[in-house]
Amino acid sequence: MPQQAERSVIGLGGRLSYLFGRVCSRIPGIAYVRHRIVAVDIHTMPPMPRGYYARLIGPGELAGHRIDACAAVQAERFAAGMLCLGAFNSRDALVGVTWLDMETHDERVLGVRFRLPAHAAWDGGLWIDEERRLSRAFVALWAGIRCWLDEQGLRQSISSIADYNAASLAAHRSLGARVIGHVAVLRVGGYQLTFGGKGGRARLTRAGVRPEIRL
Repeated sequence: MPQQAERSVIGLGGRLSYLFGRVCSRIPGIAYVRHRIVAVDIHTMPPMPRGYYARLIGPGELAGHRIDACAAVQAERFAAGMLCLGAFNSRDALVGVTWLDMETHDERVLGVRFRLPAHAAWDGGLWIDEERRLSRAFVALWAGIRCWLDEQGLRQSISSIADYNAASLAAHRSLGARVIGHVAVLRVGGYQLTFGGKGGRARLTRAGVRPEIRL
């Protein structure tokens, strides 16, 4: 992505957030991260491209594939009740996956629990096979999300994206994603200060205690 386009996607707020995070990372015991909360409506998601299909994958089947999430992370996600949706091409090769959640989602990087609206699901941890990133795998995966949401009677997916992740922000923007909020976390020693959610109030908790964020 050209630098000018990247700066446009990230915006001034994202650049300042990134710089503040870099400064904090140089101070022992202090860390800062800020994510945008984005929503994609089902009617803006693409239809399934010809030659592809998507379906849910269980732990045993997924273990036979190499993706970006290691076995321990996969086990943790399945144990938390998350679902893995896979996109396949006409040769039945796995070309991408994403992880889905309903009602609540525990976000590891932010250390918070998101409480989802009744009409929405969570999607995250999206992965596309490197050799197929120029194919329609990305479209097929989002088409699969659309089908799954429709089957569940839901109309929206929600994700959190780091302020500085220009590629992911741009990809979601291409799907008509809307920013519906921000969550920022400042960790100092054994405490976490969380900003965001409805009302925008700050919450101070001990590290490891997940404050709930209602979306």
